[in-house]
Amino acid sequence: MVMINTTMNEMNVLIKKRLTRKDYEDICFRYGIDIEGDDNYLNFELTSDRIELASKFSLAWLIGQLINVKVHRTETVLAKKLSVNIENTHRPFVNLLYVKLTEPLGNKIKELLTLQDKFDKTVGRNRHSAAIGIFDFSKIKFPIEYREDDPAKISFTPLASASPKSFEEIMTNTEKGRMYKNLIKNRPIVWRQADEKIFAMPPIINADFSSVTNTTKSLLVDITGNNKETVNALTKALIFNLQFFGEVTVIKPTYSDKKNDPNLNFKQNKFFLDNTNISNLLGENSISLKEASRILKTMDYKVFEEKSGLIVLPPFYRQDVIHQVDVIDDILRFYGVQNIKPIESNLYTLGSKLRGSESIENIRSLIVGFGYQELDLNILTNEEYQFKKTGILAENYAALIDQKSGDITMARANLLPELLRTISNNLHKKFPQSLFDIGFVLKKSGADVMFSNELHLCMGYCGLTSNLSDILVVLRKLLKDTFGDEKLSIHSDEKSDGFEKMFIKGRGGSAYFGNKKIGVVGEVHPRVLNEFGIELPTSVAEINIEQLLL
Repeated sequence: MVMINTTMNEMNVLIKKRLTRKDYEDICFRYGIDIEGDDNYLNFELTSDRIELASKFSLAWLIGQLINVKVHRTETVLAKKLSVNIENTHRPFVNLLYVKLTEPLGNKIKELLTLQDKFDKTVGRNRHSAAIGIFDFSKIKFPIEYREDDPAKISFTPLASASPKSFEEIMTNTEKGRMYKNLIKNRPIVWRQADEKIFAMPPIINADFSSVTNTTKSLLVDITGNNKETVNALTKALIFNLQFFGEVTVIKPTYSDKKNDPNLNFKQNKFFLDNTNISNLLGENSISLKEASRILKTMDYKVFEEKSGLIVLPPFYRQDVIHQVDVIDDILRFYGVQNIKPIESNLYTLGSKLRGSESIENIRSLIVGFGYQELDLNILTNEEYQFKKTGILAENYAALIDQKSGDITMARANLLPELLRTISNNLHKKFPQSLFDIGFVLKKSGADVMFSNELHLCMGYCGLTSNLSDILVVLRKLLKDTFGDEKLSIHSDEKSDGFEKMFIKGRGGSAYFGNKKIGVVGEVHPRVLNEFGIELPTSVAEINIEQLLL
């Protein structure tokens, strides 16, 4: 989630229309945005799919579209060649922007730095995949070079410091150095200008002399990272937001290795819409093609009208539009779901619980009674966590196509890696930790569809005294109370669906309920714990609940 905190007065100035709090609440309800706050204060909570909505300016642009008000934005993106050399580094992908501000930065400096921080944390994954650097263009002497450097040769006055510091001093004596030092994989990377003076050490910290101030009239912005798709997605979202500050120009550097060129472009996928597409999702006679065309043009889409339907191209900054359904969803949000005429059903049936739901609720209640805390684990993940760190065999999993981030490349095939990931992200919390989740995983299917959902239970106990018995006691109680039997056995001498490398030998394996194989259980191998940075013993289990319900 992304929070935008502002005031009603500020938003009304940007929109150039006097809206009441009730107006904002109605608009947000219509589009699916959560809004909180009191009196004059407005706190907007936006979902992470609309990555470009990260400032009060971009939010005002959206609200302006919904109420048919044009919010000012410099929409043209220019291109320019400057003397910039990009050497091959461990963060090889670099995009550069020049921004000619409409007016001196002034009070907008706070909004600019907040925008940078939000993008670094969300899209950039806390600067791991991509990071933004912002400089006063007038203070930089070209030509400039981006390269790895010898730590012994690095010395400059970092941001908010009074005197020069060595590389070691920056890493140990500055907040940003301590926070992001793990991002330096080989030698540190620096930006050096014509006189060899360092004006930044991405993605850690900038030099003080190159920093922006209230009087800054032009910006140099770099977007650096180790994932090409993320760097480009972040660049496009950033360009959109910077267009509310002034005129944006993409700088084309010279890359020492052409394969490191992110090849930033603004081409978008084309989608075709006709009456059938719309009526299949929204109902017959809900929204006409003419109305759909008008709405999409208002929302910054390019629309080409043909006899058979519409060809539409999303705006360059809309990285979330990847399917025809996303376009129709935009139309519905703009039109307002409350304006769709309901169709009365002519079929009436009595409702009842789904098969097995009582058993699932019983499992949930029992395991909570044992002191376990329920999680809502990530559905989308990547091969690094699912397979590489755990040693689980990477077979028959559902990889994503056209993914926008290197951190999200597949749908989860197992719950346990995500549980270990949660423990790893909460090492600062109190131990022992007893956690569980009941959720679907995606498995290869022999049916007409390539993949199907399986409902799994995973549970884990991490603590100083954790061992296999901790998990088995709970499992046996769950099976007896839910299915009337505790005939659970562990087979450690067989292959456990690729899980065998995850467990200590002899301390884990396949779990059987009678003669039915239902999952895996065991003590996590120290090698796997090290991969996740977990220092305490951990016992886990993952059970296919649907096997028990057959």
